[in-house]
Amino acid sequence: MNIEIQLRNTHDMIKRSLYYWSKLYISQMQEGMSYHSLRKTITINLLEFVLFPAYEEFHTTGQLWNMQKQQVLTNDIEIHFVEIPKLVKQWREEKINPWENTFVRWLLLLPAHEDEHLTQTLEEITMNQDPILQKAMNKWENMSHDSSFRRAYEAREKLLLDEQAKLAHARKEGIEEGKMQLIRGMHKNGMALEDIAKFTGLRVVDIQQFLQG
Repeated sequence: MNIEIQLRNTHDMIKRSLYYWSKLYISQMQEGMSYHSLRKTITINLLEFVLFPAYEEFHTTGQLWNMQKQQVLTNDIEIHFVEIPKLVKQWREEKINPWENTFVRWLLLLPAHEDEHLTQTLEEITMNQDPILQKAMNKWENMSHDSSFRRAYEAREKLLLDEQAKLAHARKEGIEEGKMQLIRGMHKNGMALEDIAKFTGLRVVDIQQFLQG
């Protein structure tokens, strides 16, 4: 089983998951083993973003499908995607009930630190019916007060923010480069500078300086 928490959508999540599933599956094979010895392999992806905007369900399961027979071809492959934003939204809209659903309340533990009301709800559940969840919350609380854990958490947060800033900068540079190519093309085709300015939203003087540079 492979469990992964992904905070940012890199737009390759499905292929990424398949890749890690395949590595885990083939890693079972040792010299002299038969293919029959390969065991079911499960990948679970906990996502801090929406992967399937067309689906209302927060939990999607993928398997290998026999299209002719309309049934599962093999149980060996099983890939799960859990979209946390959908989960939280459905909880707020009271479409799911953590009091009645163990799976839901354990998943809600992940975003609970961002919502005081959610934290209180889970604490009420732990006091009334789920002592194991209480142990998990206590463990998280103790880790949160540990200085080395907090430093590692803050370093991770800084790394994520730095990556987002780099992506935003690269995206901006890409847009600027595209605009420059557009200006060159319009000028080459004889378009007047005033018309180029209207089209791009730039000043004529800036366009002149760019073309001269």
